[in-house]
This record gives sequence, structure tokens and C-alpha cells, in this order.
Amino acid sequence: MKAQYLLLTAAGFILMLWMSWGLYVIYSTERPPYEVLQSLSADVELRQYEAQTWISTTQETDHAAFPVLASYIFGGNKEGRQVSMTAPVITGAKMSFILPQEISADNAPRPDGQAIDFSTVPARKLATLEFAWWTDPVRVEQKTSELLDILQANGVETTGRVFLMRYNDPWAPPFLRRNEVAIEAL
Repeated sequence: MKAQYLLLTAAGFILMLWMSWGLYVIYSTERPPYEVLQSLSADVELRQYEAQTWISTTQETDHAAFPVLASYIFGGNKEGRQVSMTAPVITGAKMSFILPQEISADNAPRPDGQAIDFSTVPARKLATLEFAWWTDPVRVEQKTSELLDILQANGVETTGRVFLMRYNDPWAPPFLRRNEVAIEAL
């Protein structure tokens, strides 16, 4: 009986640490500011974003793309300068990181051989659908369909393709994860 109690206490403590780490990352990671223009449902918003500077790479998989971008921000650039991680990580045709607001394509460290493109994304309006847990392809496709159905039902016109925005590191508890599918709205 005492062994079970100790095991449950240890498991509870580990769960608490895991959740604490997830919350710490959520509240300590810079995110791009936006203004909510309209809520179309409990999970769907129209938002206005300011201009952003992105670094992007095109690789075969997310597992191949992430280390390319991560090596750059963790100091693997010509200046050896670390760049703060921001959220979300954006995936679509490419994987992209949003650089912190004080960094532009003009003053960012230069890549040190990584296949990285810099782009300035102009201010724009996005339609987003927020969801938790995992981002497996089937779930992302379901959420994409849900977003597009809600936008169509509300007469919201869009342009471009839907993309995925993931806000948490891979170690965050799934029930604390914030993910969104988004598309540019007109």
C-alpha cells in the first residue's frame, strides 16, 4: 500500500512538473500581436496582424525543416548570435519561424550555409481556428474543413492556402497545446 502511495505521489509530481513546464513556455514565448476583429464561433476568429519578418526553409518533412531553422536561431549563423524563439511555428508549403519584432531582414544575422529564406510578411487579416492536442494530418484536415465551412457560412472571402500554426514545443502536454489552422481573409 505504501509503495502504491509513493508511486502515485511521484507520478503526480512528475505530471505537475510537466504541466508547469508547458505553462512556462506558453507564457514566456513571444507571439506576434494581433487584434481580434470578429469572432465567428467559439474557436474561429478574424484577426488583424502587423507586418512580420519570417525565416523559412523548404525540406521534405517538418522533422527535416525544424533543425535547419533551429540551428540558425540557436546561434548557428555567421554572427554566432542567438535569436529568441517565437511562436507559432508555421507550416504549409514551407516551415517558417517568425523573428522577434526588433529583428528585420535587414538587421538579422546572416545564415551560415543553411537553406533559409527571409521574407517580410505585410500586415494582413487572417481567419483562424484554434484547437488543442495533436496536429496529425487527419486532424489538421478536419480542422481545415471546419474552418473553411464556417468562413463560407459567414460569407468570408479568402485568398491563398490554409496553413498550420503550432505554438508549443514538442514536450508540452497535449491538452495544453495551442494549434491553429489559418488562411488569409479579404
